Amino acid sequence: MRSPGPPRRERHARGAVPRPPAPLGLRARLAVPRAALALPHAALALPRAAALVALLLAGCIEVPPPPPRPPLEPKDLKVPEGVGLEMACTPTGVELCFDARDNNCNGVIDEGCGLHTGILQFTIAWEEADADVDLNVYDPAGELARVGEPTASGLMKDRDCPRVSGECQEQNVENVFLTEGEPARGRYRVVVRLDKLNDATAPIRVRLSARVGQRSYSMALDLSPSPASEEKSVEFTL
Repeated sequence: MRSPGPPRRERHARGAVPRPPAPLGLRARLAVPRAALALPHAALALPRAAALVALLLAGCIEVPPPPPRPPLEPKDLKVPEGVGLEMACTPTGVELCFDARDNNCNGVIDEGCGLHTGILQFTIAWEEADADVDLNVYDPAGELARVGEPTASGLMKDRDCPRVSGECQEQNVENVFLTEGEPARGRYRVVVRLDKLNDATAPIRVRLSARVGQRSYSMALDLSPSPASEEKSVEFTL
């Protein structure tokens, strides 16, 4: 009788190499990084949730509108000595052209007469067709408004009379206006000057009107060809 040999070992599949189990300590070390990798995703989710809550709350909170800006009003007004300033408008009916007045008291000077306007507007008019009168408006930076060339603050001249071309048609008027936007804050200087008398008779009565915001101001100036009276200026601050 044969003696029993040693117990047979469990056969493995051909070609398979058994892998010994990992030690317990190594298993713990491998498990820790996997748990740590999930932390950044959770940390990112927190700011997103907070932003969503803030957005929902903002939609429920009523934001008050900004306070209204104070109306434009000239301050520290300086007019020539002996010149009266007409601040109260007196309605006279429909708007008349080329008289440098706000006839219908709507705050716009010579509207519908081909002149540009804005929340700042300066206009002069005179009846003596031969006389050459200039309107010179300087903005707070000291820049002069010219025909077709707006200043950095937006002031521009759109009418310069009289002209040989006949553009003015003996309706002598000059006009300066703010092309767009808000007017620059600071000191403005408006100069009305008798450039040439020609065949007209002195003194030349010139009407100067200004629109500041929704109000208009007006005055009458008498100019003569002499150093003391050929030029008169008005200054104010916005």
